[in-house]
Amino acid sequence: MPFDIARTRAAYPALTEGFVHFDGAGGTQTAAGVIDAVTDAMRTAVGNRSAANVPGRRSLELVAEARSAVADLLDADPAGVVLGPSATALTYTLARTLGAGWRPGDEVVVSRLDHDANVRPWVQAAEAAGATVRWAEVDRDTGELPAAQYADLVGERTRLVAVTAGSNAIGTVPDVPAIAKAAHAVGALVCVDGVHSVPHGPTDLGSLGADVLVTSAYKWSGPHLAAMVADPARWAALRPAKLVPSSDAVPDRFEYGTPSFPLLAGVTAAVDHLAGLDPD
Repeated sequence: MPFDIARTRAAYPALTEGFVHFDGAGGTQTAAGVIDAVTDAMRTAVGNRSAANVPGRRSLELVAEARSAVADLLDADPAGVVLGPSATALTYTLARTLGAGWRPGDEVVVSRLDHDANVRPWVQAAEAAGATVRWAEVDRDTGELPAAQYADLVGERTRLVAVTAGSNAIGTVPDVPAIAKAAHAVGALVCVDGVHSVPHGPTDLGSLGADVLVTSAYKWSGPHLAAMVADPARWAALRPAKLVPSSDAVPDRFEYGTPSFPLLAGVTAAVDHLAGLDPD
């Protein structure tokens, strides 16, 4: 279909201010439908998640709807959608959890192309465990991250490969499926930073070969919340540090504290907004 630029611009109230937005790392402005959804949720009574009363049931619904929306966006299972305040916070949670099982001599592979949010958590977890960090290098002439180098970087002691699906700095789109294939051949997990790739086209968790993918809603017209997505069975095998009274269910056990229920309404609305850009 012909892309209706005027209709799309009109959906973003902040664009009427007249600024030119060159700060790609700052994400998108917020769509009007998202703002309305957040506002509507804040006008109603919500409480701690509970089936015992109306406010509690509303909170349950807001969480379930956000999980379902993110799952639709990434062709994933809603039961595998972990919600949190930012991609960085979620990646640190996963790094601490996985790192607790690493031992000296284990190896982690990160890349020079990645945002530090998909580097430092893994480096620090490796340091704490006495594991070795190996680096995938960028071809400085082309800006590419050659997938062939991973054949030499991974081995029988590789526990995890962290790689971006789209560079926030120069726009490089690595061959993630090829990198994931090399990692999986030695039994390593693959954590993909999808923060800068998901907004630019359809994302299929399975086709990427990602065991875990992280995305931020504020990069695709939503509020400042993030999601970390994997097969529910992957989460079931991991035991993060958590409070005693918090749920031990998957994916809840990876989510700390009481979430912002109104912002979760905004996550759902953001996915609906993306789908609504094509009236067909």
